[in-house]
Amino acid sequence: MKFKIFLVACLAVLITSTSYSQLKLAIGGEAGINIANFTGTPDPSTSTRTGLIIGADFSMGFTKYIAIQPGLKFIMKGASNSSAAGSVSDKLNYLEIPVLLKVTFPLTEVSPYLIGGPVLAINMSANEDQTPTGGTTTTVDVSNDISGTDFDLLVGGGVGFKVAPRMDIFAQFGYSFGLSNILKNSTTNTLKNNGIQLTAGVMFHL
Repeated sequence: MKFKIFLVACLAVLITSTSYSQLKLAIGGEAGINIANFTGTPDPSTSTRTGLIIGADFSMGFTKYIAIQPGLKFIMKGASNSSAAGSVSDKLNYLEIPVLLKVTFPLTEVSPYLIGGPVLAINMSANEDQTPTGGTTTTVDVSNDISGTDFDLLVGGGVGFKVAPRMDIFAQFGYSFGLSNILKNSTTNTLKNNGIQLTAGVMFHL
């Protein structure tokens, strides 16, 4: 159901964009870190895992204030847990497709903005590093236990800086709320991805 909602949202964006002949288009890229963790039932009581974010952005501006910003990003998620028996680190890698609404408050050379919208995440790999106390680390493939897709909601904001007539750089903060249970083989327990995203990048206006 959530995947269907995501597809409907994307279709609505495409239909809306075709009705405007004066779109302000821009492309760019960003990179940074994702401070990831899990929430769930029961509470997993895990610690954060810091991973990489890198990807491309495409912006369709209907006015100087409102734009739709889809993208394609590689992002590392997961979490870790330690006890007297040892430590476990879950390392999940995803390909994300966000479709975000961007509201900009343009000033002369600086433009603060807010973003928010759905994100479809496709799992690329899922591994668990298991390290018993005093022992060596063993890496286990747990892909069979993790759902192939995840659905999230990203909200945040940032600041853009004009450095050339058709070029901006930006710094951005976001928080990703996991909406899907990523456990494939459980009907009682739930596990969801969450993360604090800190990125910077560049946008080129076409």
